[in-house]
Amino acid sequence: MTTLPRKVKLSTILNILMKRPIPMLIGLIFTFVPIMLVVIFALVFSTSDTPKVDFDLVDSHGKDLTAKITDIETQYNTTINGIHPTIISYKYSLNDKEIESRYKVLEERKLDTLTNGAQITIKEFEGKTIIKGLRPYKFPVEVIILLPILFLIFGLPFLFYSFIKLRKELKLFKNGVLSKGKIISMTSQSGIPVSGIGKGIIVFYEYEVNGVKITTESLTNDLSLIGEKKNGDYIPIFVSDEKDEDSCIVPKLDSLRNKWGIEFR
Repeated sequence: MTTLPRKVKLSTILNILMKRPIPMLIGLIFTFVPIMLVVIFALVFSTSDTPKVDFDLVDSHGKDLTAKITDIETQYNTTINGIHPTIISYKYSLNDKEIESRYKVLEERKLDTLTNGAQITIKEFEGKTIIKGLRPYKFPVEVIILLPILFLIFGLPFLFYSFIKLRKELKLFKNGVLSKGKIISMTSQSGIPVSGIGKGIIVFYEYEVNGVKITTESLTNDLSLIGEKKNGDYIPIFVSDEKDEDSCIVPKLDSLRNKWGIEFR
């Protein structure tokens, strides 16, 4: 006969996570914040104020054309190694059509001789153009993405730890065999200052499976145990049906919320 898994409400899942808030918070902060930063950076830098161009491709296959500078705009709000990026706007004729384009560079010295109305040599290939002798400036997105990756490397282990603990306890809540454990000792665990989140009791207890006594500990946020139970008393526990050494205390409040029908004496 197969026993149906016990129902576990969302509030119970949150209670499990709140028992170990620090690893969970560290994991969330150092994982999801960097992901959000990467998304923001990707959206910001996906929209460029100049056409994207493969410099090496155009430089090697393009043909020389003459263009006329129509505007030179220095971006003073951005500084890279003490130099401001400059956008050069120019127009040129191709197949009896006048075409306008923009080109961003970061070479201050080579721009000293350029002025509005001056003629420059460009190279054109399949509709893409470059200014001959000037490499385009491209923001180093890789450098910005590197920082979030470092945050992820730090935060993911904490998130995995919280997930593993949650998964293990949920499995016991749903499928664990109801048994009883004898309290050996109880120790209070302080939570996060001011909020008190994570405050609980570490209970050391022993139980028996197939004649073998097992001693272990379990963290519970049922603070009533301190007033209601003492060393030597028995408490309900869930024991894994796959691994006898895995067990946890049955939380009274969650038992009532989920209607598990377990008696607490």
